[in-house]
Amino acid sequence: MNAFEPSRLTFPASRWRFFTATMFSSLSIGIVVYCLTRWFQIPFGWAVFIVVIRAAFWACAVDIQNFDVHVDGYTLSGPSFIFSSQPVSIDLSDVDPEFVSEWLGVFSVHDSAGNEVMAHYRYYMPDDRVLLRGLIERLRQP
Repeated sequence: MNAFEPSRLTFPASRWRFFTATMFSSLSIGIVVYCLTRWFQIPFGWAVFIVVIRAAFWACAVDIQNFDVHVDGYTLSGPSFIFSSQPVSIDLSDVDPEFVSEWLGVFSVHDSAGNEVMAHYRYYMPDDRVLLRGLIERLRQP
């Protein structure tokens, strides 16, 4: 059992934050831009534009409410994979601190059944990020 008492909280995802996070992660993938410019002879500016359009497509096409994170008692609900459309619920009392991780702005919480809630902190407002980081830190403590 974890050493905190969660209450009912909702951390709504922001479409604009999702767009900028997707755009910057797309731009950080130099391989895509390299392939577009080198193999397909697309000018660099157009290759970057294609990557930004890709991010805009994802930001418009995704149901952003599926990226909301909800804490209701000892249940955590949220996205199961970055572009997944089906939110997952896990029982926080069934979470082993060993299966709670943070890496490069992404948090991941697994339960013993293999269910996972995973999302980028950047999708949420700054005040919500502070609360989410606190929740994840408390889940990581044995």
